[in-house]
Amino acid sequence: MSPVGPAHARGTGTPGPGPGPGPTHTPGTGPRDPRRPGGRPGPRHGLAPEPAGTSGPRADPATRALPTARDVETGTGDDVPTHRLPVAHARTRAMAEQRTEYLPAVGLRGPGEQPPLPPTPQPPRADPGGADGGSGDGDGDGPKNSSADGLALTLCSGFGSVAGLVGVLIAARIMPQEEVGKASEFVSAFMLIGGAAQLNLGIGLMRWLPGAGRLSTRLAFGSLLLIMPLSGLLGLIYGVIVPRIAETAGGGNYWLGLGILVLTCAGWAVFVVHDFIMVAVGRPWNAVVRNGTFAVARIVLLVLLGTSLAAEALVLSWAIPIMIWIAAGTIAIWFMVRRFAASGGPGRLPTRTEAVAFLAPTALAQVGNALLYNQVPLFANLRMGNEVGAVFFICWQATTVVDLAATFFTNSLAVQTAREPHRAEELARVARRRMLLLFVPVLGIGAALGYPVLMLLGEGYAAGAPALAVLMVGLLFRLLVVFELARRQADGDGMGYAKIQLLNTALVLVFAGFVPLPEAGTASVSMTMMPMVLAYVVSQLLCALALRFVPAWRRRPPSEVKT
Repeated sequence: MSPVGPAHARGTGTPGPGPGPGPTHTPGTGPRDPRRPGGRPGPRHGLAPEPAGTSGPRADPATRALPTARDVETGTGDDVPTHRLPVAHARTRAMAEQRTEYLPAVGLRGPGEQPPLPPTPQPPRADPGGADGGSGDGDGDGPKNSSADGLALTLCSGFGSVAGLVGVLIAARIMPQEEVGKASEFVSAFMLIGGAAQLNLGIGLMRWLPGAGRLSTRLAFGSLLLIMPLSGLLGLIYGVIVPRIAETAGGGNYWLGLGILVLTCAGWAVFVVHDFIMVAVGRPWNAVVRNGTFAVARIVLLVLLGTSLAAEALVLSWAIPIMIWIAAGTIAIWFMVRRFAASGGPGRLPTRTEAVAFLAPTALAQVGNALLYNQVPLFANLRMGNEVGAVFFICWQATTVVDLAATFFTNSLAVQTAREPHRAEELARVARRRMLLLFVPVLGIGAALGYPVLMLLGEGYAAGAPALAVLMVGLLFRLLVVFELARRQADGDGMGYAKIQLLNTALVLVFAGFVPLPEAGTASVSMTMMPMVLAYVVSQLLCALALRFVPAWRRRPPSEVKT
């Protein structure tokens, strides 16, 4: 064929095609391989011999030494790959199937992060110290620990709430009905202030102490030293704004009563936080013993003082034990937390951003929770008078007993999730099932025994039995709300928690403050109370329905919660 383009002239002295200068070799023997000892000729790899001086792709000695496709297929030749492809693929698959260990994470998991692998199952230990076979110091496997924590917090709340109810019943038996109404104002006031001043640090400590390690002492006592002065200051302001509460506490002496109010508020704010700290450091049953002895001391003191001091007896039966138990409890907490810190690693404290992101909305919601428990009976006293208000206060105390017990029971979900985040869904299902099995029968018993128990106090109190039965119906819907609140706290979803709690409280307070009531003396005690009672039931029903059917109220997955 003739060339398709002009031929390029070759410069003078340039070599032409063919083998380069050097010794020639016999055809068929292949080029000499410098890598072989003695320069023995290498194999031609099955190629046909080429005459010397010809050009081609394999004319160069380095090219001639490369393996061919046939050499690779048959596995012959000096330069074939070390491993065939099937062998290399097998090695790749083996490496991909190797298990890797996840680094431990502190706090919440971000988007895309995987949960840590579950711990290796350990054989059960024979330790009778905890509930359901769990250890008394908080060690052991997950289900036993979760049961012990939840049961311990429930008993703590139960002792306190039942003792409060029994104290009110005793006061109603030995005091005039109007005096009981006055004392209930003081009790509602210091509980409202102490609950609001906690800033929800109790739940925060249960979430953060398990990972704080040697920094646990700093975290725990820094929180207590923030809560106590704040609560005392709020109590002082409240006593100045509402002087009659201080006068009731002091038996007519305003300054004495103001001092009692300040000290009681400061102590009550950290009393409940002590329980959460004991559970977080693995000492739940110490909290149970502490609350049980506190309840007994309150009742004994009320019986001793009630015959001579009237309303002041109920006040002092709260104030004196609170001061004594806070002093002793602070010393016990010091040793417990230091021992817990010494046994831990370096630990990690939440950053300021993390703490504020969780505490700011939930602390505001905690104020709403305190208003729900303590402001409603104050509204009842103001709108219906002290006599009807005393009946409502006792019925409301029965409601608060169950509500607080369910709240404390589900709050243990926060510390359980902090210890075992990979079991969050399982722990939540178990907590919900146990809550319903435990508290739904209690609601039925409360509705059935309301009249006989109130009858022991007299006809004036027994008239509130129908209102008490309706309140138990409202508590059935409230249980669903309480569980969803606990889920959001365990997830660290502060905004979701605050949204539900504040809207729930706002509904109850608005209805209780503005719902029309019958005029005084025109209706029975029960019918006078019924509009405010129905307001509570409707509020809980609306919130339960919103949690089920309103998309904006549904729980977000933990990966979507901002730390």
